[in-house]
Amino acid sequence: MKQVNFRVPATAADAKKRDESRARVWPATWACIILVVAIVALCANYFGGMPALIGVIVVAVVGIAFLLGFGLKHACGKEEVRLCEEELPGHDIFAKKDIRLTGGQSFDFDCAPSDLFPYLAQMNLTKAGFYSFQHLERLFGFHIRNDYTIRPEWQTIQPGDWMYYHQNGAGTGVVDVKRNEYITTYSDTRYKPTQDLAIAWCPKWMNGFAWTWNFVLQPTNGGEGTHFISYLQAWWPENTSKLTVARLALEWGLPSNFMMHGMARKMGHLAEADARKRRGSRR
Repeated sequence: MKQVNFRVPATAADAKKRDESRARVWPATWACIILVVAIVALCANYFGGMPALIGVIVVAVVGIAFLLGFGLKHACGKEEVRLCEEELPGHDIFAKKDIRLTGGQSFDFDCAPSDLFPYLAQMNLTKAGFYSFQHLERLFGFHIRNDYTIRPEWQTIQPGDWMYYHQNGAGTGVVDVKRNEYITTYSDTRYKPTQDLAIAWCPKWMNGFAWTWNFVLQPTNGGEGTHFISYLQAWWPENTSKLTVARLALEWGLPSNFMMHGMARKMGHLAEADARKRRGSRR
């Protein structure tokens, strides 16, 4: 398919809209924060300030370690990262000099790429959701409801579509698609999304941000298996401080890896179940 050119320079009006449309912390999230603060206060009152502080630190460290371990369980190895940078579909969306980060996850599923791709094609806030942890996502203000059924009306995906992550319009634009093989997507605050209500997302404490999110399905086991690679590349301005990059990794990188892992596992399980039914019907 012909690739779509998203490189329409962003305007001041776009930046204003982006700032006004940022995701807000929802009441449910505030309620959880207040509950946690109340529990810490009670512990401090009962056990003393220092033990309560140590407990909070221990819980935070364990939580971060869990997110990191779960998210990196299927992290791409050195050779796969090289392929993501040099060969796989989507590797050339960014100019090589603009790539600040490449990373991703890979999985092996007992299903054909044609079993897995239909779930991938309907991945969108406006369609089937993201097959991940919808209760956590909704807690943080994302209007995501997962649908685990393959629906024909959701199967059309083509360059120029917008994959909405949040109801405020944040997401990525579909750059290229080859059915049962790959989907590549791209978002960049330097350029103007042309889709309805779409905004190129950027943390408010960064001066610019861009990323790709690409999905590659490689047949294995004579076409009855799939090696699934989900990878991203990111750009940020050269003058971005290391502290800001660390904050980006902690606030968005860890949760995104966690979500991506859950998403891939759920899609894989659904596709494997479909593959078993398909194979059983042949007997």
